[in-house]
Amino acid sequence: MKRLLRKKGKPNPPSVVALDGPWSHERVYARGMRFHVATTGDPTAPLIVLLHGAFGGWFDWREVMRPLADAGYRVAAVDMRGYGMSDKPPREYELRYAVGDISDVIDSLGDSGAIVIGSGTGGAVAWTLAANYPQCVNALVSVSASHPTEMNRVIAARFWQHTVPLTRGITVRLPSRLSPDPVDFARLDLAANTATPFHRTSRFSEYLELRTQAARIDNTGPAMMRNARLEMAQLPPKWVSTRVGSPVLWLSEDNGTWRALATRNSRRTDGPWVRATVPGTKNLPHIEDPGAFTRIVTDFLRDLT
Repeated sequence: MKRLLRKKGKPNPPSVVALDGPWSHERVYARGMRFHVATTGDPTAPLIVLLHGAFGGWFDWREVMRPLADAGYRVAAVDMRGYGMSDKPPREYELRYAVGDISDVIDSLGDSGAIVIGSGTGGAVAWTLAANYPQCVNALVSVSASHPTEMNRVIAARFWQHTVPLTRGITVRLPSRLSPDPVDFARLDLAANTATPFHRTSRFSEYLELRTQAARIDNTGPAMMRNARLEMAQLPPKWVSTRVGSPVLWLSEDNGTWRALATRNSRRTDGPWVRATVPGTKNLPHIEDPGAFTRIVTDFLRDLT
């Protein structure tokens, strides 16, 4: 991995996340913009699209990309609008644009549909995509993520049990002069969403450095704060009740918060539903234990065939 050491306060170029590895860095066009996609695997194999959370980037998936490709898939990790080497328009960061972006990225990659794996806010986009563009999603893997409507309903019902997402949702909506530095948010987010034993590893330090330097890419900080709002986004009325027909793998911690969300999200699905946990991890199992994460995902996909 390239060393990512740059002077604090100086914006980074997008190339700071052009990491070397068993993948290719590509640009695909969607909705009049260029999106960076790191790809690996047989171009003729079924497509897996990986969507990162608000304070990460395509590189969050770097340790699961090659194993997924070796399991027989074409894998594409996307830098979402405003991130990394993707374009950074000044506006249009609402959920409907994010969903449209990924729908068009899948089309640009030449596939009629994909297995979509989304973490955090990337998972909120994946849920909404699966419900409203069913032709794009052959299977959904939700990684510590929820359909935004179900997230809002669970918080409204027992807000005192969901202070973390509620506080985060309020904080990222503050005026920029009052909100935390996105670089600090990126650091805190990694620590808050991973288990304590992981914090003592060199890999935690590597991901912390990656996220810190990615947050310092010019114009990415504001995009991160806007993307973070997608977790609790208000959907267009016609999208509120749409359902997911594709198979769903729900990956999360096994605690009261995630059990309540799992129950609500399962009621929104019409296809096969599988719920699993990655032991010893918190909310970023693909970072904390990429081997166990890959095994659970590939077992789920194998059982669908």
